[in-house]
Amino acid sequence: MNPSRSQKRKSLFRFLLFLFILSAVVFLSGFLLFVRHIKNLSAPVDVPRADGIVVWTGKGGNRLTAAGTLLEQDRGERLLVSGINTALSADDVIELLKINTETGRCCVDLDYEAKDTIGNARETRHWVKSLNYEHIILVTSDYHMPRASLEIRNLSGRIRITPYPVSDSYSETWWKDETQRNRLFQEYGKLLLTYLRNSGGNSEREAAELPDLNSQDSD
Repeated sequence: MNPSRSQKRKSLFRFLLFLFILSAVVFLSGFLLFVRHIKNLSAPVDVPRADGIVVWTGKGGNRLTAAGTLLEQDRGERLLVSGINTALSADDVIELLKINTETGRCCVDLDYEAKDTIGNARETRHWVKSLNYEHIILVTSDYHMPRASLEIRNLSGRIRITPYPVSDSYSETWWKDETQRNRLFQEYGKLLLTYLRNSGGNSEREAAELPDLNSQDSD
């Protein structure tokens, strides 16, 4: 083999190895910053009154109870519960929200269509536009809040969002817990994909036409 060609291959291999190591370091550094951010998230002590309240169902935390409490405290005019399991009736949802039946009947809107975060954002957008709302309180688990807020802003950039993250109580040694570790890695990966998907500057109309994913988990 020509020595110069062999040297070029070695140089190319070293360069690709360098890129791989650099990418891994950037990815892991970003992941650790993401986890740190999540662990520092907390629900606001003094919640401002908004036009409406939105809660996205899914794994982790006590999202529905938190949203029901905010509605009972008159922090919003109406409450949208998005991504409800089709096996649950309206009465079941009201019971999970822990609010009285009268409040549930008058002021709670139920969404059974959303099957994932993109679907949640789309249904939230429709709800906000139909009611001419400009400010919502968004209730979801802390680890899900960054991506949830980003998806809503991608579809409805002008809506004001007050995040209300529900703590998922991660331990100080979360990396030793396979369930917590996998959940955080998966959410971080999904967040990066969301950034990449919208890095091309999609318009609101283009984003609204994105197809639903076939996930059974609203997260």
